[in-house]
Amino acid sequence: MATIVDGKKRIPFMRGMLVHYLIERGFNYEDARAVANEVRVSLGKVELVRKKDMVQLIHRAIRKKFGRYEVGDLIFWERQPTTITITVERKSGSRPFSKELLADSVRASGLPPDQSYEIAQTIEARLIDQRRQRISHSELEELVAELIEKSFDKSFAERYYLWRAWGDVDKPLIILIGGASGVGKTTLAISLANLLDIPRVVATDDLRQVMRLTLAQDLMPTLHTSSYSAWQVVPAVGHLDAVIAGFREQARSVCVGVKAIISRCIEENTSVIIDGVHLISDMLDLDRYAGDAFITPICLELPGRDAFEDRFAQRANEAPSRSSHRYMEHLEDILKIQNYLIETSAAHGIPVITTTSVESLTSEAALVVSEQLQEQAEIRKALGGRKKRSAH
Repeated sequence: MATIVDGKKRIPFMRGMLVHYLIERGFNYEDARAVANEVRVSLGKVELVRKKDMVQLIHRAIRKKFGRYEVGDLIFWERQPTTITITVERKSGSRPFSKELLADSVRASGLPPDQSYEIAQTIEARLIDQRRQRISHSELEELVAELIEKSFDKSFAERYYLWRAWGDVDKPLIILIGGASGVGKTTLAISLANLLDIPRVVATDDLRQVMRLTLAQDLMPTLHTSSYSAWQVVPAVGHLDAVIAGFREQARSVCVGVKAIISRCIEENTSVIIDGVHLISDMLDLDRYAGDAFITPICLELPGRDAFEDRFAQRANEAPSRSSHRYMEHLEDILKIQNYLIETSAAHGIPVITTTSVESLTSEAALVVSEQLQEQAEIRKALGGRKKRSAH
């Protein structure tokens, strides 16, 4: 995505901002969109574009399609905020339209942040162009789905509808994010919770810490050490590798707390995201909860030794108390645990996602969770009802 250089300011080029600017100056939505698309094509793979050059690009795009057309200085990224207040009407009450909140809901479709925000800006521009002051929540959803399908692909619109349908089903969503130390589980959990508006995030390390305060070290020694060094305090078990045997023994204790969290959330009908290295599927018996909640497990992995080294160094910079040396000394054991978790997940049909950037990972995880939700009969029924309403 190109970045506009305006003095000391750096502004990402977003078509929605330009579309909004042109609509405010007399263009209809389709013509404004055509100009913005022409500008994006002209930019190609350019990373930085000066203010003067951007203005010239827009002038050329307008002249090419419409001849001479007076539209102001074309500094669309400094547009004045509108004074029109748009109210979104819901059954539960009305609230002001927010393109930031709308962009978050669009991201759940699997679109990246910049394109999601562009959709939200375009919707806002269209409502302003129509001088709308009120819109129902269902109509707004239909507008968004229509624009997503027109601008990108039907599959994104389907996933957007799916997340809206989930809100119609009286059943909690429980997302389990597993993976070895350092793969980004907690970062993803927090990001996904914000994206999907899930009120609770629980880390198994926090559960382990609580259990450590209540269970003495001589009673439960594995709780008082790290997942990759638990093998040092337990005897070898059968044919299992010592590191894996110690890790499983620690996970067995922590999973008692995980099951309690799941049961409590089902009882309170509250969705939750649980993340942690201890989420071993054969210890959780997830099928027992299938009738009472939507259970969607995923496993994260880093692609190799170098990726772990980079991640531990990054964590040490962000939190000096988490020295990378401790993790690097046990990297072989951490890699063993990662391989074991990947194999176990694959054996139980749990999706494995290779972590990259946080933003792309969040979108990919939301996509994987939505695919799991699509398999649920209640979701398919609610989704079918929404499609019927949108068709009338």
